[in-house]
Amino acid sequence: MMNILLVDDQEIDRELIKHTLFSSGKNIEITEASNAHEGISNVENTQFDVILMDYQMPKMNGIEMLVALKQKQTIKNAAIIMMSHNTSEDIMLECIDAGAQDFLLKEEVTSSQLLRSIRQSRKRFELEAKLSSSYLQVKDLAEHDQLTGLYNRYHFEDTLSALLVNSRALKGHVVVMLMDLDNFKHINDSFGHAVGDKLLIQLAHRVKSHFRESKLFARLGGDEFGFIFTGVKKIEQTFIIANRILSNLELPFQIDGHTIYCSGSIGMSINSAKSDNIEELIKYADIAMYQAKTLGRNQACLFENNMELDFYRAYKIEGELREAIKKQDFVMHYQPIYQSNDHRLIGFEALIRWPEGPTTQNPEEFIPIAEQSRLIEPLGRWILEETIEQIAKWNRALDTNLSLAINLSPLQIHDQNLMLFIKELLEKHQVNPANIILEITETALLSDHDTHLEALKTLTSFGCGLALDDFGTGYSSIAHLLNFPIDIVKFDKTLIDGASCNSKSAFVLQGLTEMLQNMEIITVAEGVETVEQVEMCEKIKIDRLQGYYLSRPMPVAQCEQLLLIDKKTILRVIN
Repeated sequence: MMNILLVDDQEIDRELIKHTLFSSGKNIEITEASNAHEGISNVENTQFDVILMDYQMPKMNGIEMLVALKQKQTIKNAAIIMMSHNTSEDIMLECIDAGAQDFLLKEEVTSSQLLRSIRQSRKRFELEAKLSSSYLQVKDLAEHDQLTGLYNRYHFEDTLSALLVNSRALKGHVVVMLMDLDNFKHINDSFGHAVGDKLLIQLAHRVKSHFRESKLFARLGGDEFGFIFTGVKKIEQTFIIANRILSNLELPFQIDGHTIYCSGSIGMSINSAKSDNIEELIKYADIAMYQAKTLGRNQACLFENNMELDFYRAYKIEGELREAIKKQDFVMHYQPIYQSNDHRLIGFEALIRWPEGPTTQNPEEFIPIAEQSRLIEPLGRWILEETIEQIAKWNRALDTNLSLAINLSPLQIHDQNLMLFIKELLEKHQVNPANIILEITETALLSDHDTHLEALKTLTSFGCGLALDDFGTGYSSIAHLLNFPIDIVKFDKTLIDGASCNSKSAFVLQGLTEMLQNMEIITVAEGVETVEQVEMCEKIKIDRLQGYYLSRPMPVAQCEQLLLIDKKTILRVIN
């Protein structure tokens, strides 16, 4: 049975149409409506196969009724045929454009013509429905990230653009947040890309379930995610939201038997009279995210005007670093390390210098930029090759056993080929592995305990020593000493400074020294700058001394002069 709705304000026209339909002999049920409002009410309560609709009706004509039905989304599977006494082609085209499947002149309607129109209209409706479904599928694919199911960058930017156009009607500001996962490459390198993908999926699900109020949560690419919030009235709200996002990452992820810790850095920007277009808001949020990483990661930063200058300075330095690494424009300086009890020279710490850096020569500025851009990996390899060759030359020339401390970035720790690279250098230059001390900071041990432990065990498996640098800067944990293969602990300058002018700090330093020595861990005092500090370290019985009072970092030629002078006092066997 075919269920038809007939909407026409003229009773005589309705009777003619009914007569025509019933005379066809088909199994048809007809519901009548004398005006558009009555017709809409019928459609809301009954499912029809076909709607025959008069174009010219009082108060609401056929096109207006059709538009109203579409706005209410009440037309589901019904084909629309518009009818009229008006022969205007413009009206016919207007009806078709509005969504009608066919247009008939009432005076020309016959039984066969009407049935043919109904069949054609229903077929046309089916094809339109298929096209609409295909379009929605393509649209969904175009707007969603296939891995996580979140919206993608295209939809993120499209939605943000629409929100900014209508921002005056919104109560409060539009806030853009960009989040980049910290050290995500380490996870891919350590566990494989399949585990990395599963982490992204779990993270997306976890965060999405806690932020239903967000206008949008999208994966922009790789390990970068974007959020859009509206109605934000106070700056404090942005940090509350950002910290909620970061707190969702605190619990570890369980993936394929691995316990994986993950943190993120968030950059935020707010629309204003000065930044009310999509390009600027995303750029500013990206700059703020870069700042969050610079400040230590796992935190959120809101864009401020001065950040743009800092960002472009860092961008410029990064470009200069790339060229300098290609040309090997760096030099190594070496700071002597002395035995505390007799002031004998026992080795050096290698420190990189960039004497002709166009924008900066300060290692405290260009080293973090090298780490953030991952340029530390090729730069670190150059440092290892340069310094291991140098210590080999000195030990052969002087027949000594000097040690060399080389700093490693957290990124380098997870370089799976680094151990083999160091081993090859030691064999190439015939250096005793025990003479090479690999220095790491405690910040490198704060997350991914199991991953760091395995990486460090691998690095020290062939005999190199491991030193914990900057001990006492606020991250110190006894657990690091118990769980990691630490051979040497270097007390940070701030700890030495504090102990030299505060008796409580001195007691703490003494207690730490005794504890470490009982654990057979060598102690080194860094930043020793006065004779009083030397005497204090000797009294506490710290094993080794390093600092400006004893010697500043020096270029190779100056080091060689020192070695020739002190040749007789060089310790020949390092304990």
